[in-house]
Amino acid sequence: MAYLALYRKHRPKNFDEIVGQRAVVTALQNQVKYGQIGHAYLFCGTRGTGKTSTAKVFARAVNCLHPVNGNPCNECELCREAESGFNVIEIDAASNNGVDNIRDLREEVQYTPSQGRYKVYIIDEVHMLSTAAFNALLKTLEEPPEHAIFILATTDPQKVLPTIVSRCQRYDFRRITGEEITMQLRRVAQAESIEADDAALAYIATIADGGMRDALSILDQCHAYYIDRTITLADVEEVLGAVDDRIFTKMTDALIHQDVAALLDGVAEVFDTGRDALQFVTGWNGYLRNLLVMKVLGTRQAGSALSVPADSMERLADQAGQTGRNQIAGWIEQLARLEMQLKTASSRRILIEVAVIRLGSGTYQEETAPAMSFSARPMQKAIPAKPAAVPGVKPAEKPATMTKAAPHQMAQPVSGSRQASGNADVQKFVDAWPRLQDELLRRSPNLMALKHSQMKAGDGPAELILTANMPVYYNQIEAHKEEIASFILEKTGTPYMLRVMKSDQPSGMSWGKEEFTRHIHGDVNFK
Repeated sequence: MAYLALYRKHRPKNFDEIVGQRAVVTALQNQVKYGQIGHAYLFCGTRGTGKTSTAKVFARAVNCLHPVNGNPCNECELCREAESGFNVIEIDAASNNGVDNIRDLREEVQYTPSQGRYKVYIIDEVHMLSTAAFNALLKTLEEPPEHAIFILATTDPQKVLPTIVSRCQRYDFRRITGEEITMQLRRVAQAESIEADDAALAYIATIADGGMRDALSILDQCHAYYIDRTITLADVEEVLGAVDDRIFTKMTDALIHQDVAALLDGVAEVFDTGRDALQFVTGWNGYLRNLLVMKVLGTRQAGSALSVPADSMERLADQAGQTGRNQIAGWIEQLARLEMQLKTASSRRILIEVAVIRLGSGTYQEETAPAMSFSARPMQKAIPAKPAAVPGVKPAEKPATMTKAAPHQMAQPVSGSRQASGNADVQKFVDAWPRLQDELLRRSPNLMALKHSQMKAGDGPAELILTANMPVYYNQIEAHKEEIASFILEKTGTPYMLRVMKSDQPSGMSWGKEEFTRHIHGDVNFK
């Protein structure tokens, strides 16, 4: 017999084997037990949480000749034949989403089953149906034959027509907890004679992110690599291209001490060892989440909220005492944005390096100040002094050049010469902006709204103001402000503070002839 993947071989055969969905299972089991079967069900939940498996168990249970406490016996003729598709019809709406497919279904559903009480139609990924197909299905759900049961499964219930949802019993499948996944992995490993450390199984459960199918697939993959020995945590990390937890501790220490060189060394280590860039950023953000929980709850309460080893708890507790909760939250927000960018980026290393430079540049405010995005924070890099947040130094002991500005103000430079120098650098950038803007537009054509804006120097030594001439252009530019600021940092090496503002004048009314012509014909340079 051909090899069966673990997630197929260990698919639940009855309600008792379904992991992590006790509320759903109890409701369906009682319906079978007391004969209160509905005609339409909607199963919602993320991938791998048991929607299709539960639907198949339910389909066997409603036709079982000898049900046991609402469970299918899996021994009678109808239970065995259900495994081969008898009275259970599965439809993949992702590839059969047209109105003709549903019309064929409507014609077929009129025929009564040759054996058993019900025909069960499982429509997977039902949200992929076209509007016409939904409307065709609606009529059948309004007046269904007594022998037909429809089970609609979806990962995106918001896309299902409300008229469909209102005719179904809706059951939401929750993400399975890491502990529940770990216990099931241990049972499967014992049944398959797979040797694996508890730490390895716990890590697989974490990576699976609430999906049992993903967890079993990862275990299957690791077993294929290390079939002749015990699977360890390091083995799982090697197979998945994941990053050792210690690199996150190292990177977070560098953030706390604003050591940009150490941050760049950490990025180089990740890429030199061939680790996955997106997994690295996702894992680091998860580590920072644990750090934030530790900071908010404290060591005693965080122990029950965090599923991490004792040595990791000690490292988190030590780092939590060296930083503020708003600062950690700011890091998490920035890395979350970076995750989204990496999903479509080709130059991942550059994006990560730019991001860690910004994170380690000391621009995040202390815990007492309101949280801001990077581009809206006071920038003190123009002042040739150490960053404001110096571990172990009280505010009163800081040098005069490091006086902290109010949240809404720029840090004031020490002397008039430094102010003049900073403004001169900003003006040079403003003069070069038309050329840089053209380069940015070639890279990101979705930023064409920049053609209807003006760049000018702000009041501070490292402040830029981008003025949009109409509200529609302002909204587009504001939505991509982080991308623009990242581009400016990449080109100049200076973390300018970028503000986007609306113009008080109608488009073009306040421009001179040369400036107006340049904005209308952005690709032409007029001398």
